[in-house]
Amino acid sequence: MMEFRKTLTANEIEKGVLRWDDTQDRLLRRIFPQTLMFDMLFEGKRLDQLSVEWEKRELFIGEPLMKALAGSELALFPPADKGSPVVVGKLVDPSEKIMIRKRLSHNEHKNRALKWYAREDALYRRLLPATGTFFLEVAGRKQQGQAPNFDKRTLVIGEALRTFSPGDNLLIRWSADAEVPTLVLSREEMPATFAKDAMTSLRSLVARLLSRPLNEFNEGEVKGLIVLLDENKNLWERLNRVSEENDRLKEQIATLEGVFEQFARNSFFGCKKDFEEWVATHLNLLEKGIRLIHRDFSIPDEKGRTSRLDLLCQDRRGVLVAVEILFNPDQEALDSVFRLLDLASRNLEAVAGQLTESRLHASNFRGMIVTNRERAELVEYCLQKGYKLCVVNSGCVIDVLE
Repeated sequence: MMEFRKTLTANEIEKGVLRWDDTQDRLLRRIFPQTLMFDMLFEGKRLDQLSVEWEKRELFIGEPLMKALAGSELALFPPADKGSPVVVGKLVDPSEKIMIRKRLSHNEHKNRALKWYAREDALYRRLLPATGTFFLEVAGRKQQGQAPNFDKRTLVIGEALRTFSPGDNLLIRWSADAEVPTLVLSREEMPATFAKDAMTSLRSLVARLLSRPLNEFNEGEVKGLIVLLDENKNLWERLNRVSEENDRLKEQIATLEGVFEQFARNSFFGCKKDFEEWVATHLNLLEKGIRLIHRDFSIPDEKGRTSRLDLLCQDRRGVLVAVEILFNPDQEALDSVFRLLDLASRNLEAVAGQLTESRLHASNFRGMIVTNRERAELVEYCLQKGYKLCVVNSGCVIDVLE
């Protein structure tokens, strides 16, 4: 995990200001959130509205930093959660040995060993002994430690490392109480941070400003207020622009919804005649190779009465296809179509004889229903009978069930 470490000078402690040089800019830009203001969890205490002065390479921390002992080391870590504006800061007392905070990766957990990057070499060389024996304490259990491999940047821990889970924040430090050198690995429990309303910081500063004279504020607080006011002004302007854009998008969405609703209702077709005409001239969209033989083909029933079939077609294998067209079907229309297709199936020989003047016999028959509205009864009927169902949406989208 990225971290910034610096031994504080007497001037930094006196002023409560952290300073750095240009070589450390890149690292700190990765640690500090890319916002004008951010918070810091410093030694367990939350500091609000901190602002970095990149031109001067300074960060005013204030009183908490002024309490540091001479020669103390300051460690800064990026926010534990992505999107969180809370930086973590820790002070390492000069009388204590160095401490490292890192996040356990999946590979480290799998290989049971800690690894580090080349840029962290100096840090780990200060922490880990190149030679000599030491013990490891992991989750309260002690074991013999293995010398680190600085060439491969690896410290083998063993099965004890599986006590932790990938993603855990680990603290690596030397025990101050042990009689023999003992390196302690422990899980760091990060205190929960609560999301605050965007205006909370501003209201807090304004309330303090109204209750106290301005000369009682330190330089960092005044600068923070100015920056925060400017940021809120920019945010307000952006909010107004976004609100206007949102209204325009709502109008466009309403228009599109109206168009789609028309398509769903098939306003593309004014009546069954228009729909039937479209189906008759676009049969190739419903099935490849099908051709129209007759329209309004008459089929006699057992009692001598005739019924009219919307379209009589033939597929590419020569099989007769009875096509019925339904436009906004109700239950009565469904029942009528079901009876007609059953009649055509029963009177297959009569249909074939009528077409060929009794010279040819039909051995097979298929049914097809084309509709602009799908209904559960229609789907169930087609599945039971093995008929093909084509649902035409807006004349350009066709759902086929067969």
